[in-house]
Amino acid sequence: MTLEKTLRITASLAAVAAGAGFSGTALANDDVVALVADPGNVVMPSITYNGWNYSTLDQITLDNVNDLQIAWTWQVGILDSHEASPLVIGDVMYIASPKPNYVYALDLNQDGVILWEFRPDMNVEEATRQGCCGAQTRGLNYAEGKIFFNTLDGQFFGLDATTGEALWRTVGADLSIGETTVGNMVVVGDLLIGGNAGGERGVRGKVQAFDINTGQLQWVMYNMGPDNEVGITPGYQAFYPDNQHSLQTWYGDSWRRGGGTVWGYITADLDRNAFYYSTGNCGPWNPDYRREWGVVTLDEDGGLVDYRNNWCASTLARDATDGHLLWAFNNTPADGWDYDEPLINPLVTVGGTDAVIRSARNGYFFVWDRDTGELLNDPFPTVYVNWSNGYNRETGRARMNIDTWMFTNVEDRRNYTQVDPGTLADGTKVADYTGTEVVVCPSINARNWQNDAYSPRTGMLYTAYSVGCRAQVVIEGDYTPGEGYTLVRGAGAAPVPRAYPDHNADNYGQLIPVTEPLAAGFLGAIDVEGNDFAWRHGWTQANQLPIMATATDLLFQGGNDEGVLRALNATNGEIVWEFRTGSRFNQSPITYLHDGKQYLAIIASSAAANTAVAYDATPDNANRYRRSGSTLYVFALPDAVAAN
Repeated sequence: MTLEKTLRITASLAAVAAGAGFSGTALANDDVVALVADPGNVVMPSITYNGWNYSTLDQITLDNVNDLQIAWTWQVGILDSHEASPLVIGDVMYIASPKPNYVYALDLNQDGVILWEFRPDMNVEEATRQGCCGAQTRGLNYAEGKIFFNTLDGQFFGLDATTGEALWRTVGADLSIGETTVGNMVVVGDLLIGGNAGGERGVRGKVQAFDINTGQLQWVMYNMGPDNEVGITPGYQAFYPDNQHSLQTWYGDSWRRGGGTVWGYITADLDRNAFYYSTGNCGPWNPDYRREWGVVTLDEDGGLVDYRNNWCASTLARDATDGHLLWAFNNTPADGWDYDEPLINPLVTVGGTDAVIRSARNGYFFVWDRDTGELLNDPFPTVYVNWSNGYNRETGRARMNIDTWMFTNVEDRRNYTQVDPGTLADGTKVADYTGTEVVVCPSINARNWQNDAYSPRTGMLYTAYSVGCRAQVVIEGDYTPGEGYTLVRGAGAAPVPRAYPDHNADNYGQLIPVTEPLAAGFLGAIDVEGNDFAWRHGWTQANQLPIMATATDLLFQGGNDEGVLRALNATNGEIVWEFRTGSRFNQSPITYLHDGKQYLAIIASSAAANTAVAYDATPDNANRYRRSGSTLYVFALPDAVAAN
């Protein structure tokens, strides 16, 4: 089916969309809704508005996955980490590349022949210097015959999906102050909603909406600051009083440099005309610059009372028409450990209630009421956590562990605790211990930005976890626009817990030894209704990568540990298929339908910075499995198998 035919039949697909639960309101974009309801397409990151990264296609099954074969490949030609998954609409696949941020349209009728490519003028060198993690983009979006994307230097584009012509261009970030953009947008109605990045440089986080037809800015809402700039309306009433305001939770004007940027995925509930997202770390990491210096006030349950720094490291819900705030929840109050939350917030039903779920970077699993932000579960630690001891569901406050709190001056620290935070698990000290170093667990993330997957068949959320701790110390420094503003440094090696945390009430947070290898992390399946893990698959090498689920109980995930693409059984985590590409992975696989056949696609890639490392292969080095390269691999079943 051609792209033009696909566009012509969207009206007839509207009925299918309604039956699939994507009816939305009059404000929803009917074109996108209809295309999302057709599982042959991949119209947005994570596949659907609800953020499940789940495909209902069912030709590839547990019984025949071992018959998968290479259908065709395509060399991207850019050696860097590809984090944006392809889109597929009709007969066309769209790909966005990192460093530089190009867009390609490939003809699926000719096994990837290039239809067009778009190469924007962008300041790659300065954008790469300012960006925290390379010249990334993490997503394309489609609506009404247009492809939308943004470049790391802050440009937003609307392209003609048929020709690649730039229909409009808008600048949505100020590169001179270190503000960048990394993709991760959503289309609701005639608005393209996206965020910003730059929390390590004192950028104030925001979401902004552009007209999909003209690129004109329609509104901007910040995540911290005065009520009118945050979108707090006179009728706003937070479920938890701590989340009623932002400005009052910051010391002085520190909110102007407060971080809380928006570089993660966005989900949307079209029936509620609402979208959901989470925010990055507080800026700077040193909390003394965001509170009365050296002063911490905790309630009798360990909850932080003052200077909670709303809303960095938080989860927010907003109205999709004008951006006003619906609710917000501060996941990690006054975050001093880089607990970004640039992650997907899947929308599911839990216990009969429409909910937002999140396996968070700070090490906890959350379930919130989708309308109010009320906690519906007792958030449990997914990895070993020592910065807090759970959450009080009456107040919504994390029970802070003052022993891991960050202070600039040792005298201030000793006002609250005499615990020696510089002692590691084996009794040794962190490097150059002065009294303010802290070992905090998890490290900067229990998991990172990568897509989760949720399967309505199993009721499980699938997430890639990292296991470890971090030794750090905060320092003094000044803010300079466009320069680093973290005010933290490492303090030597930290222990890696080789065990899982117990979150039962009588043994909360204590470690339970495990027999399987767990040196680097694991793929975990959370039973959402049961509020606990159903299974874990441990890795001895880091494998913190996106995951896609299908209606045939398959999970697909890259395997950096051995340079392979894998399929796993979604019910128990058993590996059922592997194909060695000999490279790394940093994006989610996708699956789509073309001419009646289901295909599986992924770009295997390696960061340019790792090129030299890739050639340093020894028998005991995981790099013996992979080399640098950027190749699109497309798999399918043999015709005879697919027909059955």
